[in-house]
Amino acid sequence: MHNNMVKLYENLGEYFIFDPNTVGIEDFFGDLNNFRTLFLEALKENHKRKETEEKSRRAKLAKEKAEQEKLERQKKKKQLIDINKEGDETGVMDNLLEALQSGAAFRDRRKRIPRNPGKTQSCCHSLVNGNVLCQVPLLKQED
Repeated sequence: MHNNMVKLYENLGEYFIFDPNTVGIEDFFGDLNNFRTLFLEALKENHKRKETEEKSRRAKLAKEKAEQEKLERQKKKKQLIDINKEGDETGVMDNLLEALQSGAAFRDRRKRIPRNPGKTQSCCHSLVNGNVLCQVPLLKQED
């Protein structure tokens, strides 16, 4: 068995081109194990690098797509405004229907006016079928 092991080690020496008499078995297999671990680490690093590159590429594409959509929305909005200014009556209904479908006609909303802090509600009424169920005081009125 020992002779078989020595013969196999000599064959490994020929295959990997090293002198089996000068390089010990432990050294050779230690170096082989080192190579294996470093190779696996390099594979993991390459995989992570590819993932981050892919992620950044997808983010860049998404950003470009969002910018393109924003420009298209602004262009459509500008076209709507320009149609109103020019007085050109061709395609007005088509443009209005498109604005209604895309929601561009509903984008300009007024902001809510904040409540006056001096005026507070005195109670809250819960109604069911026109009947008051309870009255809960909300805030005390300040004078």
